[in-house]
Amino acid sequence: MPLDFKPSPIQWKPGMRISVVIPAYNVAAFLPRCLKSVFAQTLPPDEVIVVDDGSTDNTASVAADLGATALSRRNGGISAARNQGIRETSNEWIALLDADDLWAPEKLERQAARIRPDTVLVYTGVRMFDEHGTRAEKPAVNEAVAGKMLRYRNPIVPSSALLRREAVLLSGGFREDIRACEDWDMWVRLQRLGQFEAVSAPLTEYYVHPNSLSAEPKIMLRALDQIIETTLLAGLHGLDRWVWRQRIRASQLGCAGLIARENGLDSELDYMLQSLCAWPSPFWQPHRFAMFAVSARNRLRRHEAA
Repeated sequence: MPLDFKPSPIQWKPGMRISVVIPAYNVAAFLPRCLKSVFAQTLPPDEVIVVDDGSTDNTASVAADLGATALSRRNGGISAARNQGIRETSNEWIALLDADDLWAPEKLERQAARIRPDTVLVYTGVRMFDEHGTRAEKPAVNEAVAGKMLRYRNPIVPSSALLRREAVLLSGGFREDIRACEDWDMWVRLQRLGQFEAVSAPLTEYYVHPNSLSAEPKIMLRALDQIIETTLLAGLHGLDRWVWRQRIRASQLGCAGLIARENGLDSELDYMLQSLCAWPSPFWQPHRFAMFAVSARNRLRRHEAA
């Protein structure tokens, strides 16, 4: 991995161009509201590319009718679609957006204002919503905290990310051999090439629905196994490597337990127990013990109701 990346010595100025890249698979129903939020930006993007990843609905035609550039490809997964969209543009900055998510009108403008000469990624806070309305708002953690968190969890939602195209290509693009955690893997690699900037406000609206890959803890954990040795533990050796391997697994097993809880899966308690077994110290992420207690209570209540 090259470590001598030197971003262009420029800051944001009028005339710099942003491309929006939207990977899309059978999302014709979501595209109108998604693209409406893009075209409503106070800092309009230079181009909007929707990469239709082998959809069986009319995703491509809906995108084109709404004013986006629609590219069609054989189904290859979200990383392959993102990579194609990034390669198709020559603009310096790439704004990622998943087709079921939205942006607040000032999102791109406020991110652009944070660009510095060595910036490779600017991210925002997130508002999580579903068909019933807002579920939660999560301000973005600051850059220093995000840098530390990336060791064991991913605090950056892809749809919030504004990326320097040159850095993404130099890093090798998004990994196409994994079905989840591809964004986490990319952020860690980008971190070695330049600086991150944060806009705390929840300017990205993240749609939560049960059919998303993020609702499947087994897929997330399989992807973790594929990136933990090659990316997350890079540069660590001996005892440090073992310690962080256990901590990362403990953290992600806890996340798997929360995903299971949100989706009503019986595996909730099992994941929480595995998290404590992977790293039983109460001095690191002590909230895992409270999470385990809640999961045990939930299991007991389900048993009593059966």
